[in-house]
Amino acid sequence: MDVARTCAAVAKRHNVARYIEVSTSQVYSHKNSPNTGWAENGTLNPWTGVGKWRLDAERAVQGTQGLNYVILRPSIVYGPGDILGLTPRLVIGAIYKESKEKMELLWSASLKMNTVHVDDVVRAIWHVTNKGNSGQIFNVSDKNDTDQGKINETMDQIYHIKTGFLGKTKSTLAKALGMKQLTDMVNDKHLKPWSDLCKSKGILDTPLTPYLDEELLYKCNNHINGSAIESTGFKYNRPHMTADALKEVIADFETKGIFPTGLRGN
Repeated sequence: MDVARTCAAVAKRHNVARYIEVSTSQVYSHKNSPNTGWAENGTLNPWTGVGKWRLDAERAVQGTQGLNYVILRPSIVYGPGDILGLTPRLVIGAIYKESKEKMELLWSASLKMNTVHVDDVVRAIWHVTNKGNSGQIFNVSDKNDTDQGKINETMDQIYHIKTGFLGKTKSTLAKALGMKQLTDMVNDKHLKPWSDLCKSKGILDTPLTPYLDEELLYKCNNHINGSAIESTGFKYNRPHMTADALKEVIADFETKGIFPTGLRGN
């Protein structure tokens, strides 16, 4: 929030043509979204620490008198260079490929995890430098309406592994343990196998990790509608999250020597 406030003030002092604040879709409520996802005027109720502070950062920018600004709220960003978006799931998929176990996730296939490719996020940032009106807010989210089911489908296509879900009953029982304890158990299950897998492939240091924050294991939908920005002439070049797009992410990491080779299919 301090960074946003300071940068916005400096931008105003230098009379920049337009200031772009990149926020997050986590500012919206995770409950009761419309079938098409939250529009820009949707209910604001951040469900993560990042979402809370991003919303405060938005308000700091909005409170900078005389500043010409636009705010973007991207959904889960994936693509080359992504470490925190979908990559932890790609890492976990690699672990289950190596162990030949079935990968089962909490909750159900219908839990929304809307996505957008980094190329489209960057294009959107550039696009709104001279499109739209000062003070407008735009969601940036592809047309895939990604949920856990679609993510699991890509894991099947990439690694040829069996995937599934614990379902409501087992997930509720797991939650009863306490989300912190459950998160610790999940991370403990994956961290050592990932370290061992990397070492077996000669990788001694990597920024990639299967570690998941507790907040990201909650039964919280990330469901937004990214169509409003299209009324300004913007077009999504990557409208659907595909297995091939995620293979590009892995291939990029393999080239950098930070992701084990030989696990993904062609």
